[in-house]
Amino acid sequence: MGVDSQPIFVVGMPRSGTTLLAALLSAHSEIAIGPETAYFDLVWKPLEREQGLTQWSKVEARLKEFFVKPSVALMNLPETELLEEFRLASERQQLSHRKMLSRMMQMYAEFQKKTRWGEKTPGHFLYLPAIKSEFPEAEIIYIVRDPRDIHLSLATVAWNDGNAFNHALQWREYQAISARYQKRYGHSFTQVLYEDLITDPTNVLRQLTSQVGISFEEGMLERYQTQPLFDVKDEPWKRKVASPIDASNAGKWRTQLPSDELGIFSRLCGSQLVELGYDLPKGSHFVVGKALKGLDVHAVMWWGRIAWRIAHDRDPWLGHRLSPSS
Repeated sequence: MGVDSQPIFVVGMPRSGTTLLAALLSAHSEIAIGPETAYFDLVWKPLEREQGLTQWSKVEARLKEFFVKPSVALMNLPETELLEEFRLASERQQLSHRKMLSRMMQMYAEFQKKTRWGEKTPGHFLYLPAIKSEFPEAEIIYIVRDPRDIHLSLATVAWNDGNAFNHALQWREYQAISARYQKRYGHSFTQVLYEDLITDPTNVLRQLTSQVGISFEEGMLERYQTQPLFDVKDEPWKRKVASPIDASNAGKWRTQLPSDELGIFSRLCGSQLVELGYDLPKGSHFVVGKALKGLDVHAVMWWGRIAWRIAHDRDPWLGHRLSPSS
């Protein structure tokens, strides 16, 4: 079976609905979106910061670490076979990130008897310049969720860090970066609201399938609950994806978010919230002391650097100037 070379990348903030969206798309008879690979974080970034792909020993070491990632292990890829294939390509000086990632994802798609592969890693949002450089034909789907509900959802997971200020800042910068991506990548970059997805999934999926060049299938809304995108033992916070879509899973901030935290989001994200059609309540107050409590200062500084680089058309990780087509 041949596998189409036009991949789909699903990205977004953590807890924004990327898993649900990926499951719905992967329920299509032609699309296979596997568990999160974090390829560009685990393989692309460290290699590009060193010698690129010129030293096979370094590539092999990174790939071996990649294959033992629990979510990657779920894909049951033939590690030995792939390493040998990539080693030979390295000897011929024909190895590339495109070759490695596409080969692995094509294999996974073939296992699933699908003709199109996709990849879902939320954090790949900040790697889109690298992704579009390796895969110029890729379709990018970016899902946005109300940051106040994201903040409440992040509070329920063990790996969460930072405070409301950190989360508001991250969401604000994501939206600023998204605007630049839209200008750079045009029609191949699609933004969808989580709230639209859960209240009118049929219409949203019709639009998305048309965007990526396939026909909508009613069965996507039934089969999505069985998609093998994660192991509930390792990622219990994703278990709701195996349940029916809950249209009421939005706007929880109205009754659950303290007024001081609400003020932080109103101050930092207000204009973008309004632009996207989200409600912005009146009477919330921004309290500096509350904002600073639990603040991750290093994260604030890190976002400042990333935002500056992207605003100046530079790669957010390597710092070099992006070419017009990347």
